[in-house]
Amino acid sequence: MKRWQRIVLIVVAVIVAIVLLQTLVFRPKPIAVEAVKVEKGQVEDAVSNSQAGTLQARRRSRLGAERAGRVVRLAHREGESVAAGELLAELDPSTAQTRLDLARRDRDVQIASRTSAKASFDLAQVQYDRSLALHREKVISDGEMDQVRTRLDEARAALAAAEAGVARAEAGTKVARDDLDHMRIVAPYAGVVAQRLVEVGESVIPGQPVIEIVSLDELYVSAAIDEVDIGRLREGLPARVTLDPYRGEEWRGRVSRVFPVVNDQLEQNRTLEVEVDLAADSTKPTPRPGTSADVVIVLDTRNDVLRVPTFAILEDKRVLLVERGKAVAREVEPGLRNWEWTEIRNGLKGGETVITSVDKQGVRAGARVEAQAAPSAPAAAAAARRP
Repeated sequence: MKRWQRIVLIVVAVIVAIVLLQTLVFRPKPIAVEAVKVEKGQVEDAVSNSQAGTLQARRRSRLGAERAGRVVRLAHREGESVAAGELLAELDPSTAQTRLDLARRDRDVQIASRTSAKASFDLAQVQYDRSLALHREKVISDGEMDQVRTRLDEARAALAAAEAGVARAEAGTKVARDDLDHMRIVAPYAGVVAQRLVEVGESVIPGQPVIEIVSLDELYVSAAIDEVDIGRLREGLPARVTLDPYRGEEWRGRVSRVFPVVNDQLEQNRTLEVEVDLAADSTKPTPRPGTSADVVIVLDTRNDVLRVPTFAILEDKRVLLVERGKAVAREVEPGLRNWEWTEIRNGLKGGETVITSVDKQGVRAGARVEAQAAPSAPAAAAAARRP
């Protein structure tokens, strides 16, 4: 073999070795990407609150005393349940009880006076009837008849005065009884004691708050919705509610009120308040008013449609698929969407593997990739929204 032929063979061998090294040894490893299979499912068009909402109670009352007095009893501690009409607090009733006793005695005196006046009137009426018969027979004179008539009129007036006295005494007794009743503060509805605003031994004045109760039967969430979404909101739309203390639990709700005025206190972040009534659900924990809440108001729903995670769509028109170990771009036509899922009208048939970690370094069309199972779309979307 000639020398130049040997040189050529050596050069070729070196080149082949370099290529093999680059291909087998120094070749970049595939990029590990998260991906999901394209399948059919439900897609909702929905809006959510832009700021933390608050769970509130329709009935929340600070109850005050209607009379002045000293607190002698607080029947319940914070957090205890109470029934409608149950005693919550009591003021010193001694003075009011004395007034009621005096009023009752006065009523008894007036009733006795009325009884006496009635007897006198009955007697005067009998005497008048007899005298009238005698007067018709000319047995008694006109003057005697006038005297009998006068005595009857006087008895009638005395009876009327006695009746008025009884009525006055009855009214006085009712007032005294009301004063005594107002020494007791009772629950206007069933609920829980939220706060005791005074302690035993303190003196209070009329109208001063003494205790606060909250009904857990009618709860709602007050939440702020970004102004860009308010044109699609209306009362009656279904909603889902989650409460911060109960992660993983979800309550059904319905929009009960859409405020007519936008809150423009923050000019760069104008919002509209909505109220979502919470449906009672005995299978879930008892919600506590005052807790932070999030609402999802459902505007439209489509079932059994092809869908991909919303964050997997690039430039609102394409996705990256995993095909034969490479990332391949595919044009798609999005439809209904929310922050979790987007409906795909055209471009996919179902069963394709869509890359969801599109923001990972090096992930682009043509890159060698290795697909891994991605978290569920809702979980990933929630993580993306979490500050």
